[in-house]
Amino acid sequence: MAMSIFRFLIVVWAALSLAGTVYLVDSRSYLVGVSRYYLLEHLFVPIIVTGLLASFAIYKQWLDIPAGLVSIAVGMAHGASHFCLLFALLAFFVSSSIATKVGKRVKKRMDPTYQKGGRRDMVQVFSNGAVATTACLGFLFFAAPGTVGTETLNFQDVYMDTLCAVAAMAALAGCCGDTWASEFGILQGSILPRHIITWRTVPAGTNGGVTIIGTLCSCLGGLLVGVAFFFGMSLDHMYERDFAGMALSSWPAIPLGAFAGFLCSLIDSILGATLQYSGRDTDRNCVVNQPGPGVERITGRHILSNHAVNFISSLLTAIIVAYLVYLRSPQDYPLIDWGPVDGGETIVD
Repeated sequence: MAMSIFRFLIVVWAALSLAGTVYLVDSRSYLVGVSRYYLLEHLFVPIIVTGLLASFAIYKQWLDIPAGLVSIAVGMAHGASHFCLLFALLAFFVSSSIATKVGKRVKKRMDPTYQKGGRRDMVQVFSNGAVATTACLGFLFFAAPGTVGTETLNFQDVYMDTLCAVAAMAALAGCCGDTWASEFGILQGSILPRHIITWRTVPAGTNGGVTIIGTLCSCLGGLLVGVAFFFGMSLDHMYERDFAGMALSSWPAIPLGAFAGFLCSLIDSILGATLQYSGRDTDRNCVVNQPGPGVERITGRHILSNHAVNFISSLLTAIIVAYLVYLRSPQDYPLIDWGPVDGGETIVD
């Protein structure tokens, strides 16, 4: 019953996110009389791209149908904000879906829940995409009227819209890094992972277990999202006169992506080791996340689910990375500057 209510709330959240995206783009562009071709590019193109991708993901069994519908709202918010965020989202989703399929036989033997073939449901889409989507809506709100999806996101003059974009990228990079760490780290072979708190060896698949390969993959997964973000920004300004300068201004996204991937995986491991249950099912000889008959506790308390851990990890990663960018930026100007509107009047909060 509780899960049914939660799924209903996710549907409501997706509908509100979609409506909020359309409203913010339309209202912000209306303030300065932007052409309707702008709306075509930043509303209909993203929904077509994400709709086609969601259909392909459902066909490939990467997503079930409800998850595919929720992912359209997620993709819409990213694409309407800035194409660099849409590129980052695509890098995370495609690479993570492929990573889930790698080593299927080993994963089926270690994790009985993998029997569904690695197909994600709407709860997984929400737990991995809610933070980034909310940050995208924040970007749409704080961006100067008429510049949504067109301005250069540099790391020198940091305003609230830049911080929101950084938070969205960090959340995606963190989720990608954590997914890569989980999916590839479990394939390390005979070398058992170590518990991040006690540093004892634990069975593969135990929450809070870390490996060298998993840690490296967390950085690489986040790095991929950072590169996609940088590539999207560069592609968006490839016809500008100062193309090189605009592109280079966004290069910090690459190391930030790698750092976010590592940080999110680290937070996920700490939460998993302490607040998420891991036990060994003696009948099936595998690691499970629920206590029950014939299950011997390995570590952790049965407080948070895997979805809750993913959500909290991505949220903390987004906040920390955005705050670090804020600390590294000059502080002699307002965070919110909506520029000249209505005949030269400047809106500054």
